[in-house]
Amino acid sequence: MKAVLLSVICLLFAFQNTHAEKIRLANGEWAPYLSEQLKHYGYISHIVTEAFAEEGYEVEYAFLPWKRGYEDAKTGKYHGTIIWGYNDERARDFHYSDTVATLGTSIFYNKNNPVDWSKPEDLGKYKVGGVIGYAYGIEELEKQGIVSVERIGKDVNNYKKLAAGRIDIVLEDTEVGLEMINSLGKTGQLIAHPKTLEPRKYSLIIGKKVPNGSALLEAFNRGLKKVIDDGRYEQYLQASRRGEYKK
Repeated sequence: MKAVLLSVICLLFAFQNTHAEKIRLANGEWAPYLSEQLKHYGYISHIVTEAFAEEGYEVEYAFLPWKRGYEDAKTGKYHGTIIWGYNDERARDFHYSDTVATLGTSIFYNKNNPVDWSKPEDLGKYKVGGVIGYAYGIEELEKQGIVSVERIGKDVNNYKKLAAGRIDIVLEDTEVGLEMINSLGKTGQLIAHPKTLEPRKYSLIIGKKVPNGSALLEAFNRGLKKVIDDGRYEQYLQASRRGEYKK
């Protein structure tokens, strides 16, 4: 009798998984957090997948350039996109989830061309490199013309430009930048300033054109809380730091 009951439970579970509602999210290359080349597409993608799974949803990711992924999510081609910081312009088109990650932005420079700054406005005297579609927390300064950020499609090319002396600064999350510099063999030449920009909170964003967007967001937030409360969030973070997401 117990064996029959167990079989029924397993069949029901399989049936539920087969018929789980699918969520399509635009994703982007931002190792070690997000990457098509990492296990589970990076630990942040892993967390998002698990959070939705807790509420009965299956996630499919489409890896796209950041700007394209954002625009496609805004039009409703995808349910949403991960992960983005808050600004008023985005909030007009997207619902924001609870915080998925809190990350700081470092100022990377060439040791042969030291950078001296104490407040974000000071960056206006330098050639600053960034990525198209990505926010660094200095958008208001950009709009005012105080700081200018030269944006390109691939972050790796910014570090090559920095090494060649074509720009003075690369804005990037600390861990991401250090990993990129190491992969290029530029450790010791390209370094992070000890002072970082204000840490920023990043979220899953769901397009307001998605019919059930608010319900999806509520489900995700419930699932995310479960992933945090049972220790999986910290577990995945530490596993990433140990390099366990590398294929």
